Amino acid sequence: AFYVVEILIKCIAYTFKGYVFNGYNSIDFVVTVASALDTILTLILIPKLVFGKGVDDTEEYPLEMVETLGFLHVLRAMRPLRLIERMSGLKMLMDTVLSAVRPVVDTTLIAVIMFSSWGVLGVQILSGRLKYCSDPLITEPSHCTGENEMGITREWLNYPVHFDDFPSSLRTMFIMSTFDEWTTHMWAGVDSTGKRSIPVQNANLLLVVYYISCVIVGGFMVINIFVGVFVDCYLAASAEMDASADPDLKEKRPKVKRVFNDPTHGLKKMVFDVVEHQKFDMFIAFFIVTNVISMAFDSFKPSEWQQDFDLVANYFFSLIFGWECVAKMYSLNSRRYFTSGWNKFDFFIVMVSFAGVFIDSLGNAVPINPTVLRILRIFRIFRILRAFRIFKSLKGLQQIVMTLASSLPAIMNLFSFLLLLFFIYSILGVMVFGAMCKDGDQGFEGLYAVRCMLSPEDLLLDPHATFETVAWSLLTLFRVATGDAWGDILDQVAAVAPHGAGSRPVLDTTWTVLTDLLGADPASVYPPGDPFLTQFGLSAVETGMTRGSASALDIAKVAIWHWNATSHGQEESWDWPYPTGHARGWIVLARMALPTCLHSEETMDLQKVGLMDCKSTDGYDLSCSTTCGVEWVANIYFMTFYIGASFVLLQLVIAVLMEQLIGNGEVQEAPKIPGCETLGAAVFARMFNKWQLNARFKIKMLRRREARRAGGAVARVEGGKVPPDQGNKVAPVDDSARVSREEAQGGGGGGGGEQAA
Repeated sequence: AFYVVEILIKCIAYTFKGYVFNGYNSIDFVVTVASALDTILTLILIPKLVFGKGVDDTEEYPLEMVETLGFLHVLRAMRPLRLIERMSGLKMLMDTVLSAVRPVVDTTLIAVIMFSSWGVLGVQILSGRLKYCSDPLITEPSHCTGENEMGITREWLNYPVHFDDFPSSLRTMFIMSTFDEWTTHMWAGVDSTGKRSIPVQNANLLLVVYYISCVIVGGFMVINIFVGVFVDCYLAASAEMDASADPDLKEKRPKVKRVFNDPTHGLKKMVFDVVEHQKFDMFIAFFIVTNVISMAFDSFKPSEWQQDFDLVANYFFSLIFGWECVAKMYSLNSRRYFTSGWNKFDFFIVMVSFAGVFIDSLGNAVPINPTVLRILRIFRIFRILRAFRIFKSLKGLQQIVMTLASSLPAIMNLFSFLLLLFFIYSILGVMVFGAMCKDGDQGFEGLYAVRCMLSPEDLLLDPHATFETVAWSLLTLFRVATGDAWGDILDQVAAVAPHGAGSRPVLDTTWTVLTDLLGADPASVYPPGDPFLTQFGLSAVETGMTRGSASALDIAKVAIWHWNATSHGQEESWDWPYPTGHARGWIVLARMALPTCLHSEETMDLQKVGLMDCKSTDGYDLSCSTTCGVEWVANIYFMTFYIGASFVLLQLVIAVLMEQLIGNGEVQEAPKIPGCETLGAAVFARMFNKWQLNARFKIKMLRRREARRAGGAVARVEGGKVPPDQGNKVAPVDDSARVSREEAQGGGGGGGGEQAA
């Protein structure tokens, strides 16, 4: 409602045409309208949420309307895009990315042409040949029927990454270009022998040339060209937008660092000369490296000599680094010492090291609760920070750190945009793939196990790569972005049944297995008008369970009912949901009748007749949804995410870092004083020190002269030589001297041998 009011106010202010023709406003308008329609249809189509009606009440609504409601749910995932307009950094980044997309169209066209060429070649060579039997012991395709020794149905399957048609070949080329298990796909092609023949190891070794050429062309050339052109266009567009952002913006003047006087005499000067010498830095760097090596001697369950060595090394290096800190603070004084960020880092490490030594000594001397002692010994973890001190000694590493620091604003915008992309796709993943079965769901109690138990094991998602919640979806998408077996996840969520819900054929092997399990002809077990047929809504009510009248869903219902009757009450068995061999046989029959996955109509029918139950992770009963995916939706979802996350945004982060590193590596002029571009900072510091010394001397002389004049005037008045009204008149001080004194006091104050310019 709030967003609707916002749209109405903006339409009144800008007019509807002016509001809609703005790109960001059009996104707001589409998302808000979709959300409003979703809310209205939810109240209409799901009366259970409002009036407490059961699942059966929803059957009066067409399934197409429920699917439309799901589409509107998906549009609601676009709401986070509204953040882009309200965050200036993200908005500028989005505009820059969009301006960089236009020049990349030609490169994208080249990539599509190259993928298409190699894909068509793959269709000509390998179309229909990447098939195999689920039982590896079978040597003839005609024998790939029935069950194996484990009671698992044999199936003639298609390899997930294949070249059977042109769209599948493009998908295969894209997966190969991401290097996702490309060797596995290559050897599957090499082992192929024919369209109706069993694969033979190394049957076509020449196909290695084709697969390697696919990787070289797709992964090494096309993708890298696309990424390179996009990054170059992005950097050019970013520089152009920065130049045209505000032409009246004044150039940012460099900040002049505070100038301090070095000690000139005494012990402080001697210590200063030591700590500022290059050999002293090399001396400390040696101890840093030695400390890192000594920490490498630690191990799980250390021996006695390892513990003694760790104790002595900790004391020794804490003393060395503590002495360095004290020497620098003494010679530089505290204010000058803490102006350096590296000195602050050193001081923090030294303090943490001494705190760890104190806690260890306290734990050995005073009885302390072991739990509290373990918490206090967390300070020992900070000892590893000593290794980072090596950055201070090596200028190359220090430059990289400074580059990272200077690139943080641009990188944070890119990471924010990347996080927004992850969040939007994670919400989409939950809405589209959240109901997909994962390994372990088939172990639910009773009829709750039926839905996922009918899915083949190879189509169950890994329990650590699911889309059940936004958190799991984010973790799964991160795995996809890294290219770790993301093709397997795509194959599992894109699985579709070979036939529609009402057109599944009843194979001869399926009918034979049903007859064997019943031990008699199904028509004699379930004659016409049998109460079982009526109770569970079988289509063969009038004719009985005959070969021609029974549907695949009817056979699945019979199998599920017998499985439940056989295994009921045995949920605590270690081999649940197959407590007996007979129970496993009935589930195998149900899988043969309804192979691959279940359509929405089938799950709703099974739930309606009481042969399937579904619940959420919190234990609430739900309407059972399909276990099939939508192939084209899954392909678009994963491919667009991989392109946006891995090929674009992550590469842009690397490009920004490289640009900053190259810019910092170039020879840069010494910083200039604002308004005096020909005057270097070092020369100005020497001039300031000399001026400061002269100004102090002149101020001292002026004060003495004024004091003498004031004292002489008072003496003359008291002696009667000068009238009282004229005794108060003191010789005026030159204005230039007064101005010099005021400037010296304002800019040269602070004492302690240190000044700031």
